[in-house]
This record gives sequence, structure tokens and C-alpha cells, in this order.
Amino acid sequence: MTSGHYWLPVAEEVGGVRHAFRGRRWEGRSADEAVCGRTVPMAQPSEMDWITFKSCRDCRHSLLSEAGIQPEVVHADRSSKSSQ
Repeated sequence: MTSGHYWLPVAEEVGGVRHAFRGRRWEGRSADEAVCGRTVPMAQPSEMDWITFKSCRDCRHSLLSEAGIQPEVVHADRSSKSSQ
């Protein structure tokens, strides 16, 4: 296993998601398997992609679990509160 991970916004048909990938950085691959297990296309993201795409919950939970942190106790996804 490579050390570390990086995040990269991935465009989808409507919007997109920031996925985590194994390694130090994106090196121009056209597709790769994200930490969540999905194989996704990769391309150079725009600044707006970084700002507007939410992080993949499954990638986030996997990385937290690997670090020995229970994902349920980390409240990084506050979108449910803002929509109430």
C-alpha cells in the first residue's frame, strides 16, 4: 500500500464529489479507484470544483476508520443542519 492519500474533485453527470485516492498526488491518470472502492474518471479540477463538490462520505469514513477514529464522532458533514 502506498503511503498517504489525496483528495480530488471528480465531476459526475450532475455536480460532482471529492474522492480520496491512495498516494501522494494525482499524476495525470485518466481513471483510478477511490478509497471508497469506486473506479472514477479523473481530470484536472477547477477551483469551483474544489469549492462546490462535497467530500465522499464513504471515502471519509474509510480513512477515519483506518486512523482508528470512529466516523460517527466526527461531525464534518453539517449539511443536514443547514437544510433544517
